[in-house]
Amino acid sequence: KDLLYQVTVPALLGFTKAWGNIGSIRNKGFELEVTTQNLTGKLKWTTSLNVSYNKNKVLSLGDDNSTVFTGYDGTTQVFMVGQPLRSFFMYDAVGVYQTQADLQKYPVMQNTKVGDVRYRDANGDGIISDSDRTLMGKPDPDYTFGMTNTFSYKNFDLSVMLYGRFDYMVDTGGEWQGGRYTQRKINYYNENNKNAEYQKPIHDDGGGDPYYQILGYKNGSFLKVRNISLGYTFPQTLVKKWNLSNLKVYVQAKNPGRIFSNIDFLELDASQNLTSTWNRGFTIGLNVGF
Repeated sequence: KDLLYQVTVPALLGFTKAWGNIGSIRNKGFELEVTTQNLTGKLKWTTSLNVSYNKNKVLSLGDDNSTVFTGYDGTTQVFMVGQPLRSFFMYDAVGVYQTQADLQKYPVMQNTKVGDVRYRDANGDGIISDSDRTLMGKPDPDYTFGMTNTFSYKNFDLSVMLYGRFDYMVDTGGEWQGGRYTQRKINYYNENNKNAEYQKPIHDDGGGDPYYQILGYKNGSFLKVRNISLGYTFPQTLVKKWNLSNLKVYVQAKNPGRIFSNIDFLELDASQNLTSTWNRGFTIGLNVGF
């Protein structure tokens, strides 16, 4: 209960936003931690597994349970009774209008052109309007997964950590292609590439399709290798000759790669603010005890 959100208030109060208790939410989930000793002989193998599940749901919103709109333009996300927090509420992009015939075949918005984003006629009335906005997903993952496998044999040890998040949607920002800016290579519409993932460049089209960003909303599920570490601990008979208590050399790879991801151009694990810069590194280290 006591869901806090900034609500609009009359400007005559001297400000336009204020925090208010607008409703209540429910969170349900579990967290499971398991550690197993898979091999216990000369070769030892231990697995630590952590899986968490969480799902939230808006139960009430004020006196009349009216939907609260938010998001980058004030309409793309909602607090809606019966739905997860900040659910994405928008047009459902199903590709681009590839030919002039497509403009006749499918429902369109006003001023739609060949190469623009094509949207699903969600209510089936034959036109694309505000009534076709629909629930598209949520920004918070249902599942978070972590697993570390540790192997040791004689003086060697190897550790491999996997991490992933599943069943959520990410706003990657879409592809504007509207000026002389750094642009990653993408599959965009042109006369020689009509079955494209993204709309045509809009730098000369008066701003182009105002909803092109919707093509940037994608399934954010991923599983990656977060860390690999290989070490060697020198025998005590040798270490004592050097007047040391212990000595270990190791090499480590941080974020070396992904097992799978629906978004290959962003580092989804970097933070809540997505970045195209991979936090990847390789380390050689020495642990010395005196």
